[in-house]
Amino acid sequence: MKILFWLCLGLVVYTYFGFFLIVYLLGIVKRKPVRRADIEPAVSVVIAAYNEERVIREKIENTLKLDYPPGKLDVLVVADGSDDLTPVIAGEFEADGVRVLHEPERRGKTVALNRAAPFAKGEVLLFSDANTSYPPETLRRMVRNFNDPLVGGVSGRKVIRRDPEREATKGEERFWSYEGALKVFESQLGSISTADGEIFAMRKGLFEAIPGHVVHDDMYLTLSLIRKGYRVVYEPEAVSEETASKTLVDEFHLKTRYASAGYQIVMAFRGMLFPPANMFAVQFLSHKLLRWLAPFPLLGMLLSSFALDAMAWKVFFVLQVLFYYMAFWGYLLAKNGSRIGILYYPLYFCLGNCAALYGFYKYFTKGQSVLWRKAER
Repeated sequence: MKILFWLCLGLVVYTYFGFFLIVYLLGIVKRKPVRRADIEPAVSVVIAAYNEERVIREKIENTLKLDYPPGKLDVLVVADGSDDLTPVIAGEFEADGVRVLHEPERRGKTVALNRAAPFAKGEVLLFSDANTSYPPETLRRMVRNFNDPLVGGVSGRKVIRRDPEREATKGEERFWSYEGALKVFESQLGSISTADGEIFAMRKGLFEAIPGHVVHDDMYLTLSLIRKGYRVVYEPEAVSEETASKTLVDEFHLKTRYASAGYQIVMAFRGMLFPPANMFAVQFLSHKLLRWLAPFPLLGMLLSSFALDAMAWKVFFVLQVLFYYMAFWGYLLAKNGSRIGILYYPLYFCLGNCAALYGFYKYFTKGQSVLWRKAER
């Protein structure tokens, strides 16, 4: 039992802290610079917009205001499956060169992106979501990385807007700050583990159709580029802003889907990841897979410390129970609309791990549909 406890504790520490420190140190020693330059390739911005009538006008206006030559900016709105006013509102911008693709059947974001790619006129595809906005300089900062012929894809930095009315804001702010720092270090080593689909650019000539059942289009494209021998780098000066989930329930479902669909990627690229024979495979398994599996060593710590007799182990057990009690107390307060203060952080941590555990169960029992539960805007 002692061996089990220390093994589980080691995995948890490595997953949340150790890997971060190792990548940081390696990034200092083995830094691979990107040959950036101010270039202006033609860019197609592909906006996925399923039932986004509340935000699509603002999104298109934001895109058209990007600091980029109008003749080199192509905007495609993919509104497949939308049964609201999304395609109608987007169609109002035809005079500005915006093109709208719309089919009545909803077949998921992946199929929509596959359908849009052949219509894109640009040398570079920039994938975006309807609920995000970019500062004017974002596109220029993304494409300067493509001056390096080894760069196949670029991911920008996701920033959460301050909105205290949205329950997931505090947790998402800190999570994406952590993720951003980790991606800086990964990028310095060669490639990031996965791009963020809200702000992900790639060379159009390298785009390959994504299998229709895949949910993580951004993760699939990232690994496919790396398998071809290209780098996928992080550009922290290119920012995508969005709000967090309105409720912690929405955040739970989002994180469940993320973990469940992550196993699709592991299975699709298992020959590239197992055994972990190169730095990227180690990065991906450490950054992604171990995080999705983190509930199991956490449970192992709890059960093994309970089973051991010495007082020191009982103290470990009580401290863990206290932490989970704080999370549960925070959940009850949040459910009743009360302020939860410092209890928010154990609640957010446990919410993420419960979602990962449910995602594991969901993938291996039911599978993950491409038609997921849409969060409230």
